[in-house]
Amino acid sequence: MNIIFDITRLLRRSSAFTPTGIDRVELAYARHLREHYPEEAHFIGRLRSRPWRLNPDACHSFIETLTTRWEMSNELASRSEISRLENFLEIQPNALAAGMEEPIRRSSIPALAPSLPVLLSPLSLWPDRACRRFNKGAVYLNVSHEGLIARRDVSRLVEVRNLLPIYLVHDLIPISHPEYARPGDREKHEARMRTVLNSAVATLTNSEHTSQMLSEFATLHGLNLAPTVVSPLGVEQKFHDPVDLPPIDTPYFVMIGTIEPRKNHLTILHLWRHLAETSPVVPKLIVIGRRGWENENVIDIMERCDALSPHVIECNRLPDQLLRHLMANARAVLMPSFAEGYGLPLAEALTMGAPAICSDLSVFREIAHDAPDYISPIDGAEWMRSIVDYAKPDSERRAAQIERLAHFKPPTWEKHFAALDHLIELVHSTSQRSATAIRPGKYRTPSPVPGSAVAARMRKNIAELIASEDAA
Repeated sequence: MNIIFDITRLLRRSSAFTPTGIDRVELAYARHLREHYPEEAHFIGRLRSRPWRLNPDACHSFIETLTTRWEMSNELASRSEISRLENFLEIQPNALAAGMEEPIRRSSIPALAPSLPVLLSPLSLWPDRACRRFNKGAVYLNVSHEGLIARRDVSRLVEVRNLLPIYLVHDLIPISHPEYARPGDREKHEARMRTVLNSAVATLTNSEHTSQMLSEFATLHGLNLAPTVVSPLGVEQKFHDPVDLPPIDTPYFVMIGTIEPRKNHLTILHLWRHLAETSPVVPKLIVIGRRGWENENVIDIMERCDALSPHVIECNRLPDQLLRHLMANARAVLMPSFAEGYGLPLAEALTMGAPAICSDLSVFREIAHDAPDYISPIDGAEWMRSIVDYAKPDSERRAAQIERLAHFKPPTWEKHFAALDHLIELVHSTSQRSATAIRPGKYRTPSPVPGSAVAARMRKNIAELIASEDAA
């Protein structure tokens, strides 16, 4: 069995100091495949619409140094930013900084080894002819939505090379909520999902919600849905570990996530302004996240509203250790989003025992069950009541949630990758049973050309295996 893992996104994003959520997922997959399939896993990058197999040793070094770079970037610290936060929270100067590890400076983060020019040089790339023996009947794995817009490129990769595609679908938000996406993103994502539905022999999704959205999209466009396995993304171990920093007595709330319209910062900021104008005691609000797109109204309020300045602070970059400490000590983590594909920050907060107040979204209920308090994202009055209640030192609602959190079981990467490994084995075993003899002792695995009888039969067989296991 061979696995062809597409890391085109990691190659493209490797120069960034801060990984996105999808970057982290693709890197986690790369490390898992290197560890559990040292002989079977082969890594490719698509350059100028052409796939190249990367030199195994060079690729391994690239993955390890990229992991180190992104882990260290999470601890980048600015003393002035930490000092500003200490002053905002009215705690002893240097109290947080003194308890933290020595801050990492950007200059100390190692360079990629090998560098991209070396990794992608002709000496490191294996030409197409030398790769053919890895292609026949191999599982092609794409977990980033990268390179799926041009169906012709995918067809050239999958059909001509006789690969068995498995895709991980993260969300369909640009399709279901185009008002929260950039112009043109809806059409691009529709093209990606069409490619997935037309070429996949099996699909992974991060939630039942995403699976349902993909199924509805397939029905709407008259496309067949490949067998789909739901496997939630895991919470990293660091969110299970306590942070050894001094407690924070000042009552405060935290919002975490990119500052963009979908996250609904505007509602929370207007509530805080009302509190500042009407209440003698106002809790603090820490807004943590990079600035996204179309956020002018939010930024204007945070930067120019005098009533909010003593009570609200924006932090674009905090050391990971301090971020977790702030989450764990908050009166609650606020997540008033209008739409989410998964909601990993919610699972991370609950894993640390931090109470959460979040939008009443089906995907949040799927992840968190009955642990947090749920409110409609447009019910400003109830958000206000909940924030005021949770800010009290004797809040019964907050105490009740902390009791519920004792029973919360976070999703794990171990379970996610167990589902992945099993799906890979199902696809491989099904393809082997579909192999046809071309001469004594020699077999050929039929290419699952989209729409062909072979593709339909393979999908049917895989679906039956998944259904029988679920029933058992």
